[in-house]
Amino acid sequence: MTERVVLITGAAGQVGRILMDRPPRPGWRYVLLDVVAPEGADRRDDATVVIGSVTDEVLVRSAMAGVTDVVHLGALSVEDEWQRIVQVNIDGTRIVLDAARDAGVGRFVFASSNHAMGFYTPADAPAGGLPDDAPARADTYYGWSKVAGEELLRLYCERYGMRGVAVRIGHCFPEPLTGSRLAVWLSPADARALVDAALENDIDAFQIVWGASANTRSWLSREGGRRIGFIARDDSERFADRFPPEQTRVDPTTPLGAHFTGVPLGEPMRTR
Repeated sequence: MTERVVLITGAAGQVGRILMDRPPRPGWRYVLLDVVAPEGADRRDDATVVIGSVTDEVLVRSAMAGVTDVVHLGALSVEDEWQRIVQVNIDGTRIVLDAARDAGVGRFVFASSNHAMGFYTPADAPAGGLPDDAPARADTYYGWSKVAGEELLRLYCERYGMRGVAVRIGHCFPEPLTGSRLAVWLSPADARALVDAALENDIDAFQIVWGASANTRSWLSREGGRRIGFIARDDSERFADRFPPEQTRVDPTTPLGAHFTGVPLGEPMRTR
Protein backbone atom coordinates (compact mmCIF):
# COMPACT_ATOMS: atom_id res chain seq x y z
CA MET A 1 0.00 0.00 0.00
CA THR A 2 1.35 3.41 -0.98
CA GLU A 3 1.50 5.73 2.01
CA ARG A 4 -0.65 8.82 1.82
CA VAL A 5 0.87 11.87 3.50
CA VAL A 6 -1.59 14.73 4.01
CA LEU A 7 -0.42 18.19 5.00
CA ILE A 8 -3.10 20.07 6.94
CA THR A 9 -2.38 23.77 7.38
CA GLY A 10 -4.24 25.57 10.15
CA ALA A 11 -4.54 22.19 11.85
CA ALA A 12 -5.05 23.68 15.33
CA GLY A 13 -8.17 25.56 14.28
CA GLN A 14 -11.80 24.53 14.58
CA VAL A 15 -12.03 22.65 11.28
CA GLY A 16 -8.56 21.15 11.65
CA ARG A 17 -9.46 19.68 15.03
CA ILE A 18 -12.66 18.26 13.56
CA LEU A 19 -10.82 16.62 10.67
CA MET A 20 -8.33 14.96 13.01
CA ASP A 21 -10.97 13.77 15.48
CA ARG A 22 -10.84 10.21 14.18
CA PRO A 23 -8.82 7.03 14.67
CA PRO A 24 -5.65 6.48 12.65
CA ARG A 25 -6.19 5.18 9.13
CA PRO A 26 -3.96 2.45 7.70
CA GLY A 27 -1.59 3.89 5.12
CA TRP A 28 -2.29 7.52 6.05
CA ARG A 29 0.05 9.93 7.79
CA TYR A 30 -0.43 13.63 8.58
CA VAL A 31 1.76 16.70 8.74
CA LEU A 32 -0.01 19.27 10.93
CA LEU A 33 1.14 22.85 10.42
CA ASP A 34 -0.03 25.78 12.52
CA VAL A 35 1.31 28.61 14.62
CA VAL A 36 0.47 26.55 17.74
CA ALA A 37 0.49 22.79 18.26
CA PRO A 38 -2.89 21.13 17.62
CA GLU A 39 -4.41 19.80 20.83
CA GLY A 40 -3.75 16.09 21.25
CA ALA A 41 -1.40 15.82 18.28
CA ASP A 42 1.45 14.69 20.55
CA ARG A 43 -0.56 11.56 21.33
CA ARG A 44 -0.87 10.50 17.69
CA ASP A 45 1.66 8.18 16.10
CA ASP A 46 0.40 9.09 12.62
CA ALA A 47 1.05 12.85 12.84
CA THR A 48 4.06 15.14 12.65
CA VAL A 49 3.61 18.66 14.02
CA VAL A 50 5.25 21.67 12.35
CA ILE A 51 4.99 24.97 14.25
CA GLY A 52 4.91 28.08 12.10
CA SER A 53 2.99 30.23 9.66
CA VAL A 54 1.90 29.60 6.08
CA THR A 55 3.68 32.86 5.29
CA ASP A 56 7.06 31.27 6.07
CA GLU A 57 8.09 29.89 2.69
CA VAL A 58 11.14 28.01 3.96
CA LEU A 59 9.10 26.32 6.67
CA VAL A 60 6.24 25.44 4.31
CA ARG A 61 8.61 23.91 1.75
CA SER A 62 10.27 21.85 4.45
CA ALA A 63 6.89 20.64 5.74
CA MET A 64 5.84 19.73 2.18
CA ALA A 65 8.62 17.17 1.73
CA GLY A 66 7.07 13.80 0.93
CA VAL A 67 3.51 15.16 1.05
CA THR A 68 1.00 13.63 -1.39
CA ASP A 69 -2.07 15.78 -0.61
CA VAL A 70 -2.84 19.14 0.98
CA VAL A 71 -5.80 20.39 3.00
CA HIS A 72 -5.25 24.13 3.27
CA LEU A 73 -7.15 25.57 6.22
CA GLY A 74 -4.51 28.04 7.42
CA ALA A 75 -5.84 31.60 7.26
CA LEU A 76 -7.26 34.49 9.20
CA SER A 77 -10.86 33.33 9.66
CA VAL A 78 -12.65 36.64 10.21
CA GLU A 79 -12.42 40.20 8.99
CA ASP A 80 -9.09 41.89 9.67
CA GLU A 81 -6.83 44.65 8.41
CA TRP A 82 -6.31 44.62 4.65
CA GLN A 83 -2.54 44.15 4.92
CA ARG A 84 -2.90 41.13 7.24
CA ILE A 85 -5.60 39.56 5.04
CA VAL A 86 -3.36 39.86 2.00
CA GLN A 87 -0.27 38.60 3.83
CA VAL A 88 -1.83 35.52 5.40
CA ASN A 89 -4.81 34.58 3.25
CA ILE A 90 -3.52 35.56 -0.19
CA ASP A 91 0.25 35.31 -0.09
CA GLY A 92 0.12 32.41 2.38
CA THR A 93 -2.10 30.47 -0.01
CA ARG A 94 0.25 31.21 -2.90
CA ILE A 95 3.22 30.00 -0.86
CA VAL A 96 1.45 26.72 -0.02
CA LEU A 97 0.37 26.24 -3.65
CA ASP A 98 3.90 26.92 -4.94
CA ALA A 99 5.36 24.38 -2.53
CA ALA A 100 2.66 21.83 -3.39
CA ARG A 101 3.30 22.25 -7.11
CA ASP A 102 7.04 21.77 -6.70
CA ALA A 103 6.50 18.72 -4.47
CA GLY A 104 4.25 17.06 -7.04
CA VAL A 105 1.16 17.10 -4.79
CA GLY A 106 -1.81 15.42 -6.48
CA ARG A 107 -4.81 16.74 -4.54
CA PHE A 108 -5.33 20.13 -2.94
CA VAL A 109 -8.40 20.92 -0.83
CA PHE A 110 -8.89 24.63 -0.11
CA ALA A 111 -11.05 25.88 2.74
CA SER A 112 -13.12 28.62 1.18
CA SER A 113 -16.09 30.11 3.01
CA ASN A 114 -19.74 31.02 2.80
CA HIS A 115 -18.46 34.58 3.18
CA ALA A 116 -17.19 34.38 -0.40
CA MET A 117 -20.92 34.37 -1.20
CA GLY A 118 -22.11 36.50 1.68
CA PHE A 119 -24.51 38.81 -0.15
CA TYR A 120 -26.67 36.02 -1.61
CA THR A 121 -30.07 35.52 0.02
CA PRO A 122 -32.50 32.59 -0.05
CA ALA A 123 -34.52 34.56 -2.57
CA ASP A 124 -31.58 34.28 -4.98
CA ALA A 125 -31.57 30.47 -4.88
CA PRO A 126 -33.27 28.66 -7.76
CA ALA A 127 -35.02 25.32 -7.41
CA GLY A 128 -32.40 22.82 -6.30
CA GLY A 129 -30.51 25.40 -4.27
CA LEU A 130 -27.88 28.06 -4.85
CA PRO A 131 -25.29 26.47 -7.16
CA ASP A 132 -21.96 25.48 -5.63
CA ASP A 133 -20.11 27.51 -8.25
CA ALA A 134 -22.38 30.57 -8.36
CA PRO A 135 -20.39 33.77 -9.01
CA ALA A 136 -18.83 35.15 -5.87
CA ARG A 137 -20.39 37.97 -3.84
CA ALA A 138 -17.94 38.47 -0.99
CA ASP A 139 -19.14 40.25 2.14
CA THR A 140 -15.77 41.40 3.59
CA TYR A 141 -12.07 41.59 2.79
CA TYR A 142 -11.96 38.17 4.45
CA GLY A 143 -14.64 36.83 2.10
CA TRP A 144 -12.87 38.38 -0.87
CA SER A 145 -9.64 36.64 0.15
CA LYS A 146 -11.46 33.32 -0.05
CA VAL A 147 -12.63 34.14 -3.58
CA ALA A 148 -9.03 34.96 -4.47
CA GLY A 149 -7.90 31.67 -2.93
CA GLU A 150 -10.42 29.75 -5.03
CA GLU A 151 -9.10 31.39 -8.19
CA LEU A 152 -5.48 30.80 -7.21
CA LEU A 153 -6.26 27.11 -6.80
CA ARG A 154 -8.03 27.05 -10.16
CA LEU A 155 -4.98 28.68 -11.77
CA TYR A 156 -2.57 26.10 -10.34
CA CYS A 157 -4.84 23.21 -11.28
CA GLU A 158 -5.19 24.37 -14.86
CA ARG A 159 -1.53 25.24 -15.34
CA TYR A 160 0.12 22.38 -13.48
CA GLY A 161 -2.28 19.44 -13.57
CA MET A 162 -3.08 19.43 -9.88
CA ARG A 163 -6.61 18.42 -8.88
CA GLY A 164 -8.33 20.78 -6.50
CA VAL A 165 -11.55 21.23 -4.58
CA ALA A 166 -12.53 24.54 -3.02
CA VAL A 167 -15.04 23.99 -0.20
CA ARG A 168 -17.31 26.93 0.55
CA ILE A 169 -17.70 26.04 4.22
CA GLY A 170 -20.95 27.00 5.90
CA HIS A 171 -21.08 26.78 9.71
CA CYS A 172 -18.72 23.99 10.81
CA PHE A 173 -19.12 23.30 14.51
CA PRO A 174 -20.10 20.24 16.56
CA GLU A 175 -23.55 21.85 16.94
CA PRO A 176 -25.09 25.00 15.44
CA LEU A 177 -24.23 28.01 17.60
CA THR A 178 -27.26 30.06 16.56
CA GLY A 179 -30.66 29.30 15.08
CA SER A 180 -29.92 31.44 12.05
CA ARG A 181 -27.12 29.06 10.99
CA LEU A 182 -29.22 25.89 10.94
CA ALA A 183 -29.54 26.16 7.16
CA VAL A 184 -25.78 26.14 6.54
CA TRP A 185 -24.47 23.90 9.33
CA LEU A 186 -21.71 21.42 8.42
CA SER A 187 -21.47 18.60 10.95
CA PRO A 188 -18.10 17.18 11.97
CA ALA A 189 -18.90 13.80 10.40
CA ASP A 190 -19.97 15.41 7.13
CA ALA A 191 -16.88 17.64 7.15
CA ARG A 192 -14.63 14.60 7.40
CA ALA A 193 -16.60 12.74 4.73
CA LEU A 194 -16.45 15.74 2.39
CA VAL A 195 -12.68 16.11 2.66
CA ASP A 196 -12.27 12.34 2.27
CA ALA A 197 -14.32 12.46 -0.93
CA ALA A 198 -12.23 15.33 -2.28
CA LEU A 199 -9.02 13.42 -1.57
CA GLU A 200 -10.05 9.91 -2.59
CA ASN A 201 -12.68 10.00 -5.34
CA ASP A 202 -12.52 10.73 -9.04
CA ILE A 203 -12.87 14.50 -9.44
CA ASP A 204 -12.56 17.14 -12.11
CA ALA A 205 -9.38 19.18 -12.36
CA PHE A 206 -11.01 21.93 -10.29
CA GLN A 207 -14.33 22.10 -8.53
CA ILE A 208 -16.17 24.29 -6.03
CA VAL A 209 -18.39 22.54 -3.50
CA TRP A 210 -20.67 23.79 -0.76
CA GLY A 211 -19.59 22.63 2.69
CA ALA A 212 -22.98 22.03 4.32
CA SER A 213 -24.91 19.11 5.73
CA ALA A 214 -28.27 17.73 4.57
CA ASN A 215 -30.17 20.39 6.49
CA THR A 216 -33.95 20.56 6.19
CA ARG A 217 -33.77 24.36 6.02
CA SER A 218 -30.91 24.47 3.51
CA TRP A 219 -31.12 26.59 0.36
CA LEU A 220 -27.71 25.52 -0.95
CA SER A 221 -27.25 23.01 -3.78
CA ARG A 222 -25.87 19.53 -3.04
CA GLU A 223 -24.97 18.82 -6.65
CA GLY A 224 -21.29 19.74 -6.32
CA GLY A 225 -20.91 17.31 -3.46
CA ARG A 226 -22.58 14.56 -5.44
CA ARG A 227 -20.15 15.09 -8.32
CA ILE A 228 -17.24 14.20 -6.06
CA GLY A 229 -19.07 11.35 -4.35
CA PHE A 230 -20.02 13.21 -1.16
CA ILE A 231 -23.48 12.56 0.26
CA ALA A 232 -24.24 14.59 3.39
CA ARG A 233 -25.90 12.58 6.17
CA ASP A 234 -26.59 14.95 9.06
CA ASP A 235 -29.42 17.44 9.51
CA SER A 236 -29.39 20.45 11.82
CA GLU A 237 -33.13 20.08 12.38
CA ARG A 238 -32.54 18.04 15.53
CA PHE A 239 -31.16 21.20 17.14
CA ALA A 240 -33.94 23.54 15.99
CA ASP A 241 -35.98 23.39 19.21
CA ARG A 242 -33.03 24.82 21.14
CA PHE A 243 -33.59 28.23 19.56
CA PRO A 244 -36.53 30.68 19.51
CA PRO A 245 -38.68 30.24 16.38
CA GLU A 246 -37.89 33.76 15.21
CA GLN A 247 -34.20 32.78 15.02
CA THR A 248 -34.75 29.62 13.01
CA ARG A 249 -37.08 30.96 10.32
CA VAL A 250 -35.43 31.19 6.90
CA ASP A 251 -35.95 34.81 5.89
CA PRO A 252 -35.74 35.12 2.08
CA THR A 253 -34.06 38.52 2.44
CA THR A 254 -31.37 37.64 5.00
CA PRO A 255 -27.92 37.41 3.41
CA LEU A 256 -25.84 34.26 3.73
CA GLY A 257 -23.02 36.23 5.34
CA ALA A 258 -25.34 37.41 8.14
CA HIS A 259 -23.68 40.11 10.26
CA PHE A 260 -20.48 39.99 8.19
CA THR A 261 -22.28 42.03 5.53
CA GLY A 262 -22.41 44.98 7.91
CA VAL A 263 -19.11 44.90 9.80
CA PRO A 264 -16.63 47.69 9.04
CA LEU A 265 -14.22 46.66 6.30
CA GLY A 266 -10.65 46.22 7.50
CA GLU A 267 -11.44 46.27 11.21
CA PRO A 268 -10.31 43.15 13.09
CA MET A 269 -13.08 40.95 14.48
CA ARG A 270 -12.67 38.81 17.58
CA THR A 271 -15.06 35.98 16.83
CA ARG A 272 -16.79 34.30 13.91
